[in-house]
Amino acid sequence: MATESRPATASPELLAYVDDLRVDADRMDGYAQRLRGAAATLGGCAGTPEWSGAALERQAVACTAAAAQLRSAATALLAHATERNARPRRPVHNHEGTDTR
Repeated sequence: MATESRPATASPELLAYVDDLRVDADRMDGYAQRLRGAAATLGGCAGTPEWSGAALERQAVACTAAAAQLRSAATALLAHATERNARPRRPVHNHEGTDTR
């Protein structure tokens, strides 16, 4: 599960997406484990096509790669959210050039 800290300054909506991406990454890692387990189980079964183990391993590798990409996306989104909230805001001016805040 995701244990990385989250800044209090980031918006709740973005933090929710970061959490969702991390949960999905964990889920993909779980799928990879299940596929490898299936390959091991089927490897001992009579009548299993010889190509099945390699096919399941390819899918497991794809799941692992997807998990890494999801974690990378979560990290990038968190960095963006943190950076966005850390920047000082520029004043908003009306058409007369005065600060409207």
